Parts: sequence; C-alpha cells; structure tokens
Amino acid sequence: MCGITGVIYRDGRRPAPELIRKMATTIAHRGPDGEGVHVFDGGGLGHRRLAILDLTDDGAQPMAAANGAVWVVFNGEIYNFQELRAELETLGHRFRSRSDTEVILEAWLEWGERSIRRLDGMFAIALWDSRTRQLVLARDRTGKKPLYVYEDAEKLVFGSEIKAILAHPNVNTREWPEAAAQFLSHGYVPTPHTFYAQVRKVKPSTYEVLDWGRRETREEQYWEFPLGKERRVETEDDWREVEHEVRRLFFAAVKRRMVADVPVGAFLSGGIDSSLVVAAMAMQSSRPIKTFSIGFEGAPEFDETKYARMVADRYATEHTEFKVRPDAFDLTEKLAWHFDEPFGDSSCIPTYVVSKLTRQAGCTVALTGDGGDEAFAGYSRFTASILAERLPPPARVLAHALTSTLTERPGSTRLLWRAHRFAHRATFELPERLLNWVRLYSPKEIRRRNQHATDIVLGERYTHLATTARTHRADVLNQVLFINARTYLLDDLNVKVDRASMAASLECRSPFLDTAILEYAFTLPAHTKIRGSDRKHVLKKAFYDLLIPAATNRPKMGFGIPLSTWLDERAAPRASPQRPMEAWADLQLNQWNLP
Repeated sequence: MCGITGVIYRDGRRPAPELIRKMATTIAHRGPDGEGVHVFDGGGLGHRRLAILDLTDDGAQPMAAANGAVWVVFNGEIYNFQELRAELETLGHRFRSRSDTEVILEAWLEWGERSIRRLDGMFAIALWDSRTRQLVLARDRTGKKPLYVYEDAEKLVFGSEIKAILAHPNVNTREWPEAAAQFLSHGYVPTPHTFYAQVRKVKPSTYEVLDWGRRETREEQYWEFPLGKERRVETEDDWREVEHEVRRLFFAAVKRRMVADVPVGAFLSGGIDSSLVVAAMAMQSSRPIKTFSIGFEGAPEFDETKYARMVADRYATEHTEFKVRPDAFDLTEKLAWHFDEPFGDSSCIPTYVVSKLTRQAGCTVALTGDGGDEAFAGYSRFTASILAERLPPPARVLAHALTSTLTERPGSTRLLWRAHRFAHRATFELPERLLNWVRLYSPKEIRRRNQHATDIVLGERYTHLATTARTHRADVLNQVLFINARTYLLDDLNVKVDRASMAASLECRSPFLDTAILEYAFTLPAHTKIRGSDRKHVLKKAFYDLLIPAATNRPKMGFGIPLSTWLDERAAPRASPQRPMEAWADLQLNQWNLP
C-alpha cells in the first residue's frame, strides 16, 4: 500500500524534483517507510512507500523495467502476481525483486494494454512508457484504491488523494457547481466527479491513456460485473455445488490476502462477514491471528464486542478491543483533512480508531469483512426493494394511501411508521427507490437549499446504472446489487475504508471483494441470497459449521456510532435524534464553509 502522484507537461518540460517530492509529501501517511521521485523530459512520478512485499530497496518505487524504458508507481496489491510472474518467467522475463510492482512492469512489456485486465487485486497504477510517450492510469475493478486526475491545456496532474494534486502551484481549484447538491443527496459526489470542477476520479474497471504526442486522453473499460448470467439453482445437487464453490472461492481469497512480509491482522465485529474472514484465516495459519474490535462507551446498543469475543475465543485469536469515547468526535477536523471533501458517512470515525489501534499493535495489514453485504445481499434495503418490485403498481399506491392515513392518527407505532416509509418508497421506480433508501436529504429539502438540485442532477447515476442492468436482463436483485456496487460501495464504503485506514498507515484487504467471488456471486439467482427475510442465505448455508449461532442469528447492527447522543452533547446544528445523519451532513458542510 502506498501513495502515488505525478505530472505530465504537454510542452515537454522537465519538472523540478522538489515539486514532485512536495506533492508526494502531502500523502506521506499513505507511505511512511520511504519516498521516491523520478523526473524525465515531459513529466515526473512520485511515490510514498508502505513496505509490505519485498521490504528491501529492490521493492522501492518509482520502479523501472529491466530495459529502463518503462517506469511505474503503484498503490495496492496484485493478488495473482505470483502466477503472473511464473508465466512471465516461462516467456523469458527475469526479475530482480520479489515485489508485485515488478510484475506489473514485465507484464506491460509482454502484453501491453492487455496486461491490465490480467491484474487481479486492488490497485491504482501510473505507468510511463518512454517508447510511446504515453502515461497509463489504471484503477481496480471495484474502485478499492483511489486515483484522482486534474487536466488542463498545459498539463495532467494525478494523485492518490486530491491534496497531492492541490500541492501543484498551478491547478484551478474552482468548485463544481453541482457538488453540494450531489453531496446533500448521496453523502458524496458520485464518480467521476469531485467537489473541484477540474479534478475527476478515474473510474473503476478503467484505464486512461494520455498520448503525449497526440495531446489526447483515451479511456478504456476492461471489466464489468457479469449481468444477466444467472444460473439455475433448484435441486439439492445444485445447492451443494453452489455451497462448495462459494466456500472454495472464499478460502482462496482469504489465503491470497494473507501473503505479506509484515504482520497481518483482522478487524472483527462479530458479524457474519468478519467472523468468516477470521475463521478462514485461523484455519490457514500456523500462528494465532491478531483480531481487533471496538465498542462505544455508554452506548451498549452500538456495541458488538461481546459477539466479537465469542468468535475470538472460538478461533483462539490474540484479541484486542477498545472502547470509543465521545471525545473521538473531535477527530472530525483531522478526518476532513484526510478525506479532502465533505463525506457523509460518520462511521469513518470508528474505522479510523480501529485502524489506528491495529497499527499501534504492530500490524501493517488488516483483513476486513467489507463486501459481504454487497456481494451476497446483506442490507435490509435490498429486501425492501425486491419486495416492492413484486407488488403490482396499484397495490403500491393503495398501500401508500392506507399507511399515510393510519400514521396521521395519534399513537402511531414505530412498526407502522416503517411500513409507511416502505409503502412510500415502493411507489417509485427502482432507481429512485434505491436512492431514497440511502439519500441524506429529501429532494424537496435539497432543492430548497441548493439551486443546482434538479431531478437529473440528483438521480442520473442511479437511472443510468439501472438501464445498463436491465439491458443485460439481470434479475432484479442483481440489478440492485450492481447499482449499489457502482454507487455506495464505490464512493462511500471504499472511500471510507481507504482514507480512514491509510490515515493510520494501515493496509486493509477485503476477501469478499475478490474478483472471482464477485463474478460468481453475480451468477447466483435472487433466492440463493435472500430467502424470505433471511439475507445472505447462501453464506449461512455454506459456512454453517464456522459461524456461532448467537452472533449470527441477531439483528444486523452495521458499523455505526451513537451519533445522536454525540451530536446532542455538542448542540450540533439541526441535530435530531430522528435524523442524525442530516446533522452530520450539516456539520460537514459547516467545516467546508459550504451552503
């Protein structure tokens, strides 16, 4: 795990090494173990190193290929680098290091652009080929690793974080007019946009090629979720085959993510996903696994540590837990600097705290359960969306009218209010319904606060993704999972984990986001993942022997914080126990002096 940055000048000038070093220094937290700079006629590459594979200087970056013509800076991990290396060696390539970085270079020399689709991992890559005068920027399939780009008539500047780009003295920092409205709706600015008009995110599953001679940037998508390829799972033999394959793929994914030359631990919440990660690690390790959990002082309803201890005891891990106090809320200013933009997910606070705890305990890498809900349908909004889709439109309208009348009466129960919320959202088409489950503010409130809040601005991403999924004839649940993967997973969950963990100089790896697991999960029909009210059904069946019933058969808690209590204690603007996330969003906007 590292931080990368660089610049390409269209007039061919050579940048000063001090400029590249200054840009890299802004992201030193991503790589405290070393720095490197390479400049050439037309540009320069900068790197901050978090040493994980090949801790010697042979693994340092920027790294050159054996012919000296190709240079690369790289953030992330290539999980199939050993297989690729073995294949390249049979083709005559020789390696000086044991790092995955050198495999990227030699693969490029052998296969060119086709090499990118052969890389399996989490990565952001910047590769300069002096033979063709091309800069290649590539990002992994689900967007685990970030990569930002600024481009104008004079230059292209890139970085792992926006702050690296802003360290260049000649970039336009004008705000994108629609950014605040997008944030109020989503809690983030959807890819490829950012709060800055001329700074964009490289899309996931995509690489860009800047051709210095032609003065143009070309974009290519090299992967997509396999939509519309659901298999039949009906007989007992079908189910046994699915359970066997899910289990095989998962154990392989965990094993690949345990490869490191530094200590590896795991986040453990006691939920299904993190419990399975710890179980698979323990079963494939000759040493006790180090696990880390956090709870919240004075807020037992948010505390899962007792369940985490059950799992830790069963798998004999070296377990550490930490209680977060309300003064952790003071971290908001620090985290604002790390995120570079307003960010609507308050769980970035406990994510940072557990990352810092893990790093202080001596681990440089931590495996997480992230992605289990996204691959195997773990959120209640998925169930609600499917149920709503099965209701005929007239029934949706009738249910909305009936629940509206009942909730207007005194003494309405919480259950009735939840039914009313479901009925109201069921009246929308699928894209708008999904957005309504996760949006921070209602469209009416957003329009009141921001002049750029049109229907197109607030819903275009969801509508486009839904159209793509329907065109491929995916079943309804896989449509929902696809939309979620290209919105919430990409711009919320992945961003949160990357920034919060890298702020503590910790690398997080997510077995459930393994390419083979995702591709297989998207071939499974809806009834394998959601069966009645039982979500992640196939995971529970495949791993029944590894899960603890007391920890598994309980309401899903998520990785939230006692936000209402903390906000109330600080008299935050518009804080409300019923709508704490809106108060968090207001706090973010105030921090950034946005309307």
